[in-house]
Amino acid sequence: MNGSSDTQLHRYLNYGWLRGFSVIPSWGARIEQAWWDYHPDRMREEVALARQVHANCIRLWIEFSAWMAAPARVEEAFMDAVAAIHEAGMKTMPCLFNRWHDPDWDYGGTYTEQLFGNWEPMLGYVCALVQPLATDDRVLAWDLCNEPMALVLSTEAEKREVEWLGAIAGAVRQSGAQQPITIGTMIRSIDVFAPLYDVLCGHPYAPDSAGLDESIDRLKARAERYKKPLLVNECIPGALDDEERARVARLYTERLSAAGFGWMGWALREGSAISTRRDRYDRNGINYQGFHPFFRKDGTLRGGLEFLTEKPAIVAPWEEGSNKANAGDGR
Repeated sequence: MNGSSDTQLHRYLNYGWLRGFSVIPSWGARIEQAWWDYHPDRMREEVALARQVHANCIRLWIEFSAWMAAPARVEEAFMDAVAAIHEAGMKTMPCLFNRWHDPDWDYGGTYTEQLFGNWEPMLGYVCALVQPLATDDRVLAWDLCNEPMALVLSTEAEKREVEWLGAIAGAVRQSGAQQPITIGTMIRSIDVFAPLYDVLCGHPYAPDSAGLDESIDRLKARAERYKKPLLVNECIPGALDDEERARVARLYTERLSAAGFGWMGWALREGSAISTRRDRYDRNGINYQGFHPFFRKDGTLRGGLEFLTEKPAIVAPWEEGSNKANAGDGR
């Protein structure tokens, strides 16, 4: 399917103003638990933290396996979460599926075996979430999937994954979505999924300045190649040491904003899922110690991140005093 669409809402040529966080609510050790044990008050408490550092968007993770257990209840919780984010002054970027898996402390998602089964239930889930929000200004974009695995289409699994996401994209568009479609890919996967995007997306996680500069060059090259805007909806290596984490966070937030891609950090608050716990970090960090939260359990910023409380130079196009020329409003 061609990646172009008739989207009318939130079409921007430049996303340098994008500032936010990828979120699995802190009480969820797995994505499903976050929705089965949904807490409206705690959700509002958590997203309010993001506004302390001038965030304008929350990438909200959900998954078919969460919805299938209790569709009506999970849909109600999801709509409440969108409302909570809006009440806090931000837009929502729903992330509909997850394909990143940890071998030790996996937090769920879609597995390769499922790609070879019947997709119809999954497409029904997509329509159930998208249709009520298809023309809703509170949704910035639809992220079809976090970090699909296909790289070069050399295996049947990779080919199947691309076909599956093509079907998901089709369901989003057939549901009438007027917001752009993106996919939360690692940089090396952009070429595989480029036809499906309205807005390209990359996840840079290089641990040092030189690696980040190389990542930015690669992202710019792909934006030019495909003549599509690009945003970053997950980034910044984790670290057990707070000051080291703050150093790399400053590096990423400044350079990605200047490059016109913006940034959405992983993750918002210390919690139950892997990489949000000090004792269950992943390998995606400084010295392979991927402890990623920006806020501690008690709701305070980790040390050294106080610079994020300073008002950013460029704000989102819908915020008061926004500079639409700098924001690259393409509507």
